[in-house]
Amino acid sequence: MKACRECKHQISEQALSCPNCGAPYPARQSWDGWGWEYKSGLAIAGLPLLHIAFKFRPNRTPVVARGIIAIGQFGCGVICISQFGIGVFSVSQFTVAVFAIAQIAVAYSLVAQIGLYISQGHGMLVFGLRQLLAAL
Repeated sequence: MKACRECKHQISEQALSCPNCGAPYPARQSWDGWGWEYKSGLAIAGLPLLHIAFKFRPNRTPVVARGIIAIGQFGCGVICISQFGIGVFSVSQFTVAVFAIAQIAVAYSLVAQIGLYISQGHGMLVFGLRQLLAAL
């Protein structure tokens, strides 16, 4: 038995939530959300070299992977692998990038199913900025 970190009620160390106050994982000394997150110790220009985040904070907000290499559901980095991403090089479902491989993208150059590109692109419904402006 251990004391809940929130209400100090005695609970099992295996408890998923406190029966008294409802705190998730009450036997843990600290808890900062559901999921998994990793940040490398090496940083370049204040950004971790690698940030992997598949995590939600206790208030249910997602953790955005921010780093030189960002991997996660939401990502922002030089190289971004995510579902929703912003980056120089991005492999995502939805992205804004310089170079992108995505389902839906806005990029300088891209390979996408649906997208808007500035330079060149290929895909099913991919349009250049000039094409889009000419249609208006």
